[in-house]
Amino acid sequence: MLKEKINGADGFTTELSLSAEELKILREEIESQWIYRLQIACPEHVKKFRELGLENYHKLSHLVDHAKIWPKTARVLPEKAFDRLKDMRFYTKIRKEFGEFVLSDEEGFGWGVQTWRLVRPGKEDIGPIHSDKWFWDLGHGNMPSYPCERVKIWIAICTSPGKNGLCVIPGSHKKTDWKWHAETKSGLSKPVFDEDLTKLDIRVVDTKPGNAVVFHDLLLHGGVPNAADQCRVSMEVTVICKK
Repeated sequence: MLKEKINGADGFTTELSLSAEELKILREEIESQWIYRLQIACPEHVKKFRELGLENYHKLSHLVDHAKIWPKTARVLPEKAFDRLKDMRFYTKIRKEFGEFVLSDEEGFGWGVQTWRLVRPGKEDIGPIHSDKWFWDLGHGNMPSYPCERVKIWIAICTSPGKNGLCVIPGSHKKTDWKWHAETKSGLSKPVFDEDLTKLDIRVVDTKPGNAVVFHDLLLHGGVPNAADQCRVSMEVTVICKK
């Protein structure tokens, strides 16, 4: 049971995965938005990017201002994408165990946020160790008025097991007094972890394309530096379920 595992000793589970067809559909949605964004930012180079493909974006990323064209708001799938994805097994399983849910809308777009991330080899495109709850505590998004709980889903789209992906600190959701502070970055208040990472049991989750990691809102997690020779692509969503 998902609920038992994310609330259990480890705080996460890897029991969910996409079918080959579901992975193909999700990748199509991401690639469509990726190429459209490049079409706007650098129309003169779109053909080159398209020919190399999403995983090889890094080979041409010097042609664009990566940080400028890929803020989180540019990596949120459009509203209509959820209609194509809502019956996939990871959403179906959440619905079966937790009941009907909504996706979080931290950006205030007016629809549920499904965000993808592009991590180039050897670059600092990853998120540091954090708990999602800290972002909510800093005002990143609003919760519904009814009693509810948040559950995070991270999905591997293009990954190389052992060389990139997601890392977690098992059991960290059971501790509520981790040391952290807020810093303003790019105009937003973001949490910064203050503990000594060398003393923590940080584990890289072994994920192949299509694998999902479902975890507790308090679980400490972060990105893994990409040691592969292709880009890592993943998608993440926060589902808000009624209690």
